[in-house]
Amino acid sequence: MSFLKWMSSGIVVSLLIVMIGVVGNGNTFVSQATAEDNAKPYHTDITDVEETYSSMEFNVNRKTHLLRKTRIEFYLAQAKQADKRGWDHQRKDIMRRVENILAHHLTQYAQEVDAEMSQYTSA
Repeated sequence: MSFLKWMSSGIVVSLLIVMIGVVGNGNTFVSQATAEDNAKPYHTDITDVEETYSSMEFNVNRKTHLLRKTRIEFYLAQAKQADKRGWDHQRKDIMRRVENILAHHLTQYAQEVDAEMSQYTSA
């Protein structure tokens, strides 16, 4: 009789777990973004960096430029997700990375242009 009692309670618990999984379907997580979050504008840090990024030039034929461009796009997408979820500290950290990559690209790009110009002027 004890075995039958354990077996029936095990089946009931298993069915409850399955039903909770099917009914909930993972929609009750706190960190998940909702549809109303998509309508709100992003933080000004993100929009400012996106404007700067759109005005920059990347030569995608060069591996370093392509890598920087890809990293910036990846970090901007992560910053947007962090902003939707209200993770201010993580958004600030990611935006700091993006700004560092942009600053590095600007200095490297200026040095490359200067080197190319010196080749033309010395000839």
